[in-house]
Amino acid sequence: MTSERATRPRGRPRTGVREAVIACAQQTLTESGVARLSTKEIAKRAGVAESSIFYHFGDRMGLLQAVIQHQLRPFKDLLTDQSGTAATDLRTELVTLLSTLEDFFTAAIPVMAAVESDADLRVVYQQRSRDLDLGPHRAVEAVAAQLTRHTAPGTDPRPAALLLVGAAHQLALQRRLSPPDAHADLPAPAAIADSVARLLEPHTSK
Repeated sequence: MTSERATRPRGRPRTGVREAVIACAQQTLTESGVARLSTKEIAKRAGVAESSIFYHFGDRMGLLQAVIQHQLRPFKDLLTDQSGTAATDLRTELVTLLSTLEDFFTAAIPVMAAVESDADLRVVYQQRSRDLDLGPHRAVEAVAAQLTRHTAPGTDPRPAALLLVGAAHQLALQRRLSPPDAHADLPAPAAIADSVARLLEPHTSK
């Protein structure tokens, strides 16, 4: 793989390079995994100069972080859209959160696998996750903050948030790794939402 670069080359790449590189990185990870995740390979697929990748992302870890942020956009948009609608039915909101998170994890699993399977990437990720407070815990925090709208003051929504995020991750894993027949045995999103809602409803303000 192409080694990490400490400095970025000068110059300004053409418009649209960033989006093209992110899309090609996601496609490469989904189709081939980390084995083909080199800046040279991604540049070739995106039809851009390899120097453009370093200009926009710094190194491979920066590119992977950009891919994750791109995948997180629907989840962040959902939280923004619902932040002012406190009257949203709890179960409806739980189903929507579950579905959006499952889609995110399904797309993000190849990125997670890439980081875990490459020693250099893993070291860089561990350092940046400490410096920038990145990691799976942020999803739990975001969902817990969202669920506080449905709980009484002083109650802790984190157990329900952790179960919802964990269920979404498991659904994504099974979607990617289990045989199709296994999907039929999964509980429906509404059933999962009902189970999570029961953790919150005894404390819900009436």
